[in-house]
Amino acid sequence: MHWTDLNPQLFFAIQAVADVVLCAAVVFILGKVNRELKRRPAGIDAGSITELKRVIEDSQNATAALIGAMEESKKALRDISRSIDEKEARLRGLMETASARIDELDGAGAAAGEPRHDGGNDEVIRLARQGFTPAEIAGTLGLAEGEIRLILDLARRRSDSR
Repeated sequence: MHWTDLNPQLFFAIQAVADVVLCAAVVFILGKVNRELKRRPAGIDAGSITELKRVIEDSQNATAALIGAMEESKKALRDISRSIDEKEARLRGLMETASARIDELDGAGAAAGEPRHDGGNDEVIRLARQGFTPAEIAGTLGLAEGEIRLILDLARRRSDSR
């Protein structure tokens, strides 16, 4: 006999018994879960509270350390900025002194009737007027780019002061 030969009412009866067993199992599991939930105390236990307090304290300590480090960084940046400002002022003073000294020497040389020797400064200024960049001029003449910039800046200041 094959299972397809069984009466459809028998299949219905087997299905009904399986449904009842399944419902009973669900009710049983829900009852167990409900009892477990009732046994547990509501709220947070003391161990969890202690752990949360420790985490909060650690966070506060880390935040305080971070703020301290940021304050130190701000102070260091202020010191660096102040140092840069002082060096810039010193360089400007040196440039003005050098420019004044050059003008003084130019005036003394012109008064004595001596021809003026710039040591190549005229070539730097000529190339700059032709549109070359300080880097290109430095490469062409074999000088440092900073030296080229200084020569051009002094020449500009000299022409502005006249």
